[in-house]
Amino acid sequence: MNHVLTRAVAALCMTVAGLAAAAPQTADTTVPVPAARATYQLATHEFDDYAYSYRLANGQVAEFTTQDNRQYVVVRDHGMIMNALQAKRATPVQLLAVGPGKFVTRNGVELSFDNDGQMVTIANFERLPAAKVAPEDAGKPTLAFR
Repeated sequence: MNHVLTRAVAALCMTVAGLAAAAPQTADTTVPVPAARATYQLATHEFDDYAYSYRLANGQVAEFTTQDNRQYVVVRDHGMIMNALQAKRATPVQLLAVGPGKFVTRNGVELSFDNDGQMVTIANFERLPAAKVAPEDAGKPTLAFR
């Protein structure tokens, strides 16, 4: 009797294993890859309209520069006198042009210049190094003016 029961259990296990292998896979094994944004080729000296310091309402300053045909933004705290040590620690973030007056960073910051470069709107400002944002303002667009 033990022998018959053992064979029946083995047959049942083999049947269940076969059904499980034949069942369609429902687990999603794909990895989402963000779509690449179209790039925009800046004309010579086009960034010159934006290469300035822009003051934010929180007292910080976003400085835009060009170096070796690449555009960068650096966020700094400015009081009456800028701390020289802070200037050395500032981390520039490369900007990628996506349209006239429109830039993004690799970590999702979006920048849009308006009024002939007099104003910049920064989405996801909190993602920039040294950016200070109140918790209730996280995710809200930040405005800065020359």
